[in-house]
Amino acid sequence: MFRGMISRIVLLLALVAASCATAPAAPRASETPVAVAPTGSAAADRIAQMLRGAGREDAATIQAVERALGAPDLRRQEGAGAALTYRLANNCALLLVFAADARNALRLTEATAGPREGAERPSLEQCAAAAAARS
Repeated sequence: MFRGMISRIVLLLALVAASCATAPAAPRASETPVAVAPTGSAAADRIAQMLRGAGREDAATIQAVERALGAPDLRRQEGAGAALTYRLANNCALLLVFAADARNALRLTEATAGPREGAERPSLEQCAAAAAARS
């Protein structure tokens, strides 16, 4: 009885593992090259460039982001990671995720722009412009 049950569990786990291994990974926004027109504001362009650099080896540190954007509305730090949330004008909420690099510096790994109130999703460039106006 148990032998048949164990073999079914092993088979189920093998199928789950196989389906995970063959599923194509979704491309990360930071890995997809995007040609973006300048916003017209030097500060907004610098912030947009910083956000697009998320996930790179030379991505901005958490200190550089806070210098550029100011104090976050929400901050959460646990272990070797952190998350900052900025509630910006133009209905933009910006979530920034950081992870420790080899030198233990928290670097931007992901930048996600979202709507604050169920409206249309803003772009990173729109949030960068709102962040530049805020600081």
